[in-house]
Amino acid sequence: YYATEAVNAEAGTQARGAIVCISPWNFPLAIFTGQIAAALVTGNSVIAKPAEQTPLIAFRAVELLREAGVPEDVIQLLPGDGPSVGGPLTADPRIAGVCFTGSTEVAKLIEKQLAETAEPDAMLIAETGGLNAMIVDSTALPEQAVRDILASAFQSAGQRCSALRVLYVQKDVEKKMLEMLKGAMEALNVGDPWRISTDVGPVIDDEAQNSIREYCTKMGLQGRLIAKLEAPKEGRFVAPHVFRVKGIEDMEREVFGPVLHVASFDADEIDSVIAAINRKGYGLTFGLHTRIEGRVQHFVDGIHAGNIYVNRNQIGAVVGSQPFGGEGLSGTGPKAGGPHYLRRFRKGPEAGTDLQDGHKVTATELADNLPDPTLGGWSTRPDRIAILRKHLRGKGAAAIGAAAGIDFGQIDLPGPTGEANTLSLSPRGRVLCLGPD
Repeated sequence: YYATEAVNAEAGTQARGAIVCISPWNFPLAIFTGQIAAALVTGNSVIAKPAEQTPLIAFRAVELLREAGVPEDVIQLLPGDGPSVGGPLTADPRIAGVCFTGSTEVAKLIEKQLAETAEPDAMLIAETGGLNAMIVDSTALPEQAVRDILASAFQSAGQRCSALRVLYVQKDVEKKMLEMLKGAMEALNVGDPWRISTDVGPVIDDEAQNSIREYCTKMGLQGRLIAKLEAPKEGRFVAPHVFRVKGIEDMEREVFGPVLHVASFDADEIDSVIAAINRKGYGLTFGLHTRIEGRVQHFVDGIHAGNIYVNRNQIGAVVGSQPFGGEGLSGTGPKAGGPHYLRRFRKGPEAGTDLQDGHKVTATELADNLPDPTLGGWSTRPDRIAILRKHLRGKGAAAIGAAAGIDFGQIDLPGPTGEANTLSLSPRGRVLCLGPD
């Protein structure tokens, strides 16, 4: 997919240079190779730092890449922990960008480090965590909803950044939904992932196991337990748990494991639920189960999330069909596996010829010639680029040219029969531009 898309990404651009790719342990092959492929196919070189828990699969992947003909000098594997390897790598002024998947906290540290030591045009692509929610209203098909809740919350032992953390159920159907959820949970098999009968496997290490267990114990002592399973005594297993919360505002952090939180709402509180989810600042995945078509668009317009899944589970994203990535505290964009991703690995031609005349365009002059922002509608005006070209008088030509090459309309992507996959772009909102005095 990336090899095909690279042709469209190269027009009028150039490779950035050395890209540091930092990948997580929960998808030690897919994300690791995806980052590398995107960087290499766009003409960059790569220093790959896999998660410290999964260096062997990364080592084998690089071996296979070299056996396939990738030159040794364009990809280097540098395993190790974050402080001793990741920190020095991201602090090196010679790097041209970082492609990172991991926690929000580490992404912020990398962003700060790049601002201090890297070139001003160094890129950061970060896909981080989230407090992902799902809403099930009274019109949802209960059997379908329960199936998708279990998959979203407990598949991969809840160790996916896209996993469901907070489930909102409309009060009209809450009792029935929870009874069905408890019954379906009892059919789950917690055990050895090598066995085909296993539904929930182990967590990654002792630290994760102890942290999740401590959290579950604390929640249980607070009387919040709705349901739980038993886990094998031997091994790094954590049993699936379901806890009661008032809402997503009760969540202080993401619990990266098989732990689901349930809240209820009245029909007239839907907008309040949307606002509460948005206030947390995350925006990775969101799930909705409803049979009201108009409600779907209401959520799509209102929820701040990179990937919104309707009447299906909210984990998994097929390259080319469901580009994946968040907003806010959940990532920088652009979405991996989508048509805009590779452009971020390229940069425009070297600056220096942007000033076509000596006239200085001031912010005041530009504002006088632009529509009144209080009237709205700027983000949807088809003549935005033409207006800027006219009044900037050649300034910002590279940025305007890049924007002109992007399709800002909805894109219908391929997918299974009966499933619609739509990609759309939204403006970020207010942007602070800082420059010299």
